[in-house]
Amino acid sequence: MEKEESKLSLIETISLAVGFTIGSGIITQTGIGIGMTGRSIFLAFLVSAVLFLVSFRPIFMMSTLLPRTSAAYVYAKELIHEDVGRFYAYVYFLGRMTIAIFGISFAQYLAGMVPAFSGDIPQRLIALSVLTLFFIVNLFGIKAAAKLQNIMCVVLIAGILTFVACGIGKVDFAVYFAEGFFTGGFGGFYSAVSLLYFAVGGAYIITDFAPKIQNASRVMVKVIVGVTFVVCILYMLMGIVASGAVPVAEAAGKPLSVSAGAVLPGRALYGFFIIGACMGALITTLNSSFVWYSNSLIRPCEDGCFPKSWAKTNRAGVPWRLLVIFYLFGAVPAVLGMDLAVLSKMAIGLTILGTCIPMAGILKLPEKYPKLWKRSPYARRYPAWRLKVMVALTYAVLATQVYALFAGNPLWSNVVILVYMGAVIFGLAVRRVRIKNK
Repeated sequence: MEKEESKLSLIETISLAVGFTIGSGIITQTGIGIGMTGRSIFLAFLVSAVLFLVSFRPIFMMSTLLPRTSAAYVYAKELIHEDVGRFYAYVYFLGRMTIAIFGISFAQYLAGMVPAFSGDIPQRLIALSVLTLFFIVNLFGIKAAAKLQNIMCVVLIAGILTFVACGIGKVDFAVYFAEGFFTGGFGGFYSAVSLLYFAVGGAYIITDFAPKIQNASRVMVKVIVGVTFVVCILYMLMGIVASGAVPVAEAAGKPLSVSAGAVLPGRALYGFFIIGACMGALITTLNSSFVWYSNSLIRPCEDGCFPKSWAKTNRAGVPWRLLVIFYLFGAVPAVLGMDLAVLSKMAIGLTILGTCIPMAGILKLPEKYPKLWKRSPYARRYPAWRLKVMVALTYAVLATQVYALFAGNPLWSNVVILVYMGAVIFGLAVRRVRIKNK
C-alpha cells in the first residue's frame, strides 16, 4: 500500500490542477472564440466553467469513491462494459489530433514576432519543425518535464496578468457593452462555450491522479471547483481585453498577438508575453502531450484495444511507437495547412464526446460496489432517481456541445468522424460475434 507521505499534498494538488488548467487552451482558443461570438467571449468563459462543473459531477463522484489511474477508461470498462471501455479508447485515440493545434499555433505566434515567417509555406515548415523537435526530445524521456512545466506555468500566469493589467484600462466599456456582442447569435455563443470547455476545465485531469492524492475523497472536488472558478475569472478578464482593446473584427479568429500589440507598451513586454507566455505555453503543452497521450494508451494496448506492440518501450522507457503515431497526428494537419478553427472544433468535439462515455458508470457503481456506496456520503443524497437525473443532465450538456462544434464544421470533417465511428462500432460488433462463437 502506498504510504501517505508519498502522496500529493493539498498544495501540490492545487498546483497540479492549476498547471493542467492554465495552458495552451487559452492561447489557442480565445481568438477563435471571439470569431464565434464577439465580445461576449467573456460570458462564454463563465458559462463554460459552470457547465463543466455541472456535467462532470459523475466523474468527480466516481473518482472520490473509486480512485483509478486512467480513470475514464477504467470506469467505462469496469462499471459499464468491456466494449464500452474499448469504444472510449478509440474515441480518445482519434481526439488526440489536438497535438496538431500546438504546432500550428506556435507558427502563428512566431509570425507575430517575425513577419517574415507569416507566409503559408514558412508556417507549415515551422509547425512541422516544432513537432519534430519535441518528438525527438521525448524519445529520450523527459525527467525534468514536471519542473519545466511548473516554471512555464508561473511565466504564463505572469504574462496573462501583464496583458490584463496593461490592457484593461484601454477598453472603452461604454462602447464595449454597446456593440459587438453575440455576433454569431446563440449558436455562435454556444459553440464558443463548447470550444472553451477544456480551456477552463482542465483541472478534471487530476481525477487520473486520485490514488496519489492525500485525502482525495475530501479535497479533490473542492480543488477542482476552486481552481476552475479562479482561473475562469482570470480568463474572463483576458477575454474582455482581447476583444475590447481592439475592434472585434481585428481580434476575431486571430492569435492573441494582435490584441497584445495594441495593449502592451514597448517591445520588451510584448516579447515577454508572446515568447514567455504564448509560445512557452504551447511548447510545454506540446512537450507534455507527447508523454501524456502515449502513456495513457499503454493499458488499452495491453488490454488488446490496439496492437500490444504499440506499447513497446525503448531504453528510456518511452512507448516510441505510440509516440510516432501521435507525431503523425500532428504532422499531417501541419503539412496540409489545415484550418486551425476546423481542427480545434474536431479535436475538442471528439474529446467531449469521449468524456460522455464513462459518465453512466455512476449508475452501476451502487450495484457493483454496494458496501462502498452505502458507506459513502453520496448514498443518502443520491437515490437512484437522482443519479439518473444527474446523468441525463450531463449527457444533455455534453451532447449539445458536441453538436455545436461539429455543426459549424465543413462536411468532409464530419464525414471523417462518422466513418471512423462506424468502423469502430462495426469492429466491436464483429469482435463480440467471434467471442460468442468460440
